[in-house]
Order: sequence, then C-alpha cells, then structure tokens
Amino acid sequence: MSKARAVFFDIDHTLFSHTLHDVPASAYTALEKLKENGSQIALCTSRAVEELVNLPQKLRDMLDGIVCAQGGVIIDHGQIIAAKIIDEGDAERVIDYCRRNELVIRYSGVHGENSHDQHYKQEISDLFYFLYKMRPGQTLWKHQPLVNIIFYTKDAVHVEAIRALLEHSHLMVMHFANEVTAADANKASGMLELAAHWGFDAAQTVAFGDGYNDVEMIRRAGLGVAMGNGCDEAKQAADYVADDVDRDGIYKTCLHFGLIEEENHAEN
Repeated sequence: MSKARAVFFDIDHTLFSHTLHDVPASAYTALEKLKENGSQIALCTSRAVEELVNLPQKLRDMLDGIVCAQGGVIIDHGQIIAAKIIDEGDAERVIDYCRRNELVIRYSGVHGENSHDQHYKQEISDLFYFLYKMRPGQTLWKHQPLVNIIFYTKDAVHVEAIRALLEHSHLMVMHFANEVTAADANKASGMLELAAHWGFDAAQTVAFGDGYNDVEMIRRAGLGVAMGNGCDEAKQAADYVADDVDRDGIYKTCLHFGLIEEENHAEN
C-alpha cells in the first residue's frame, strides 16, 4: 500500500503514550507526512466527545475526522454526520440493574455530555482523571438519548446478567470497563462509514490499534496494524504488528509500507 486514503488511529496506547502523556514526536512526524501525502487522518476511539477535549491541541488540529464512543458518534471536520443511539428500553434496563446492584456506571450523550449516574467511587474518578485529565459529573439519567453506557465490574455474573437484558444493543466486555452501545455501533463500522463518506472503500483504509475493541477495525481495514504493546487478539487479527507506541511504532510502520518517506531527524 503506497498511498493510504484514510488512516484511523485508536488513541490510548496506540497514538497516545501514557508514559509521555502525549503523542510521541515520531508519531506527530508520521501524521504530518501522511497529511502532506493527501491522506485523511481520523481517531477511532471508545472515548466520548467530551473525553477528547484535553488531547494535545497539536493533535486535534491535524484531525479530519473522529469516530468516537465506540462508533456511536461519527464526526467529519467538526460536524456530526451520524449518531447511533442505544435503544431506550435497553438503556433503562441496564441502568436499573446497575443501580440495584450498586455498580458504577458512566454514560455519554450524542454531544459528549458525560456523567456518572450514582454509586460514584473515587478510584474510578481517579482513573478517569489519569486518562482524560478531567472528572465527569454525577447526575441521574433522565431518559436522554445515549450513545454509550459503561459499567464497571469484573464479575462475570453481572456481565452476563446485563447481556441478557439487551434486546437491541451490543455489549463489549473489556475486563473491567464494559461498554453498551447501539447494535450497529462499533469501531469497524464507524471507520468504514466515515471512509465511505469521504469517498473511500475499505481497501483504501489503514487502522492502528492495540486493544480487544480494536480487533474488528484492524481486521476490516485495508491494512490492519496492531501495536507491539497491544493484546494478543489484536495482533492475531492484524496484517502487521508494529513496534510499541513508545518505540516509534507508528512512524516505523508508515515507513515500512511506503506511506511516508524517511525523516532524517525523527525523535523518540
């Protein structure tokens, strides 16, 4: 693949290093070169819109699009072009179950409004702040449209009970932070919908990811890349396994596939 028309990046541990609390310099160089070559650059993330505001301004200025909330919201140059709303009945059943069982839940609306419902726990707030440099509020859900619901538990009994409640929605199990979205919302479908909006087919896309929720995106992209620091499932789905995020994985991969040309002064 000598020219990628649309390149999609997961954020955490893929494009964004939590060692540096920033995008590595070499990755910025890769993004700049990709844009110079005419590629569209997009994030493809489980973060809600509100959770993107504290990303580095330099990164945000480079973006042509964003697929966020696990494919629940698709944005083209600052404009929402699609939103996948969770079935209200499913949302009500999940939130009621979590309230009755004292599980921490966090939900997001179409425009990124983000809140804990109840049973707020400081350790989860602290984790949220570490990742996003902000703390969500705490307000009860009042039947407003939601694009994702995250409930926090490692207990398989709770996970399976919630799965059984869903009639029209999808559950992504992620070890601790488990996410409910609309049935047609996921990173892969969001990537392909935004690419199609730009006039590109799947063969013209590249996707970089590291996590279990990146697997289908990596598998369905024209070129699917798993980070070296990623999970085994992502690596097995990938066409290519890059070096780690902190070892210039994105920059080296773009060079390897001829997506960009050599930059003599790339830094770690």
